[in-house]
Amino acid sequence: MARKYSPEEAERWGWEDLLACILSPLGYILCSIGLAQVLLLEPIGFIVMGAGVVCVALMYWVIDPKLKAVSDEYERRQAEFLEHVERVSRWEEMK
Repeated sequence: MARKYSPEEAERWGWEDLLACILSPLGYILCSIGLAQVLLLEPIGFIVMGAGVVCVALMYWVIDPKLKAVSDEYERRQAEFLEHVERVSRWEEMK
């Protein structure tokens, strides 16, 4: 299981994305139902809430490396663009 991705690899659809698409709504639903049950003081609510938190944590662990790779590439391109705009606005580079 790869934990480091290039921006090109991170853009491709893989099993990590599929797992995140499954865990995301599952975690949301379990946390919502668990919280409602906890507020009603039902003991099963703590178990359901715990399962929801585990789903969310697992989703974060799986998809975060891909998101960081894409974000780093975006920030690099944004910095290059802003540098180019700065040069052009100061007339240092006329093309």
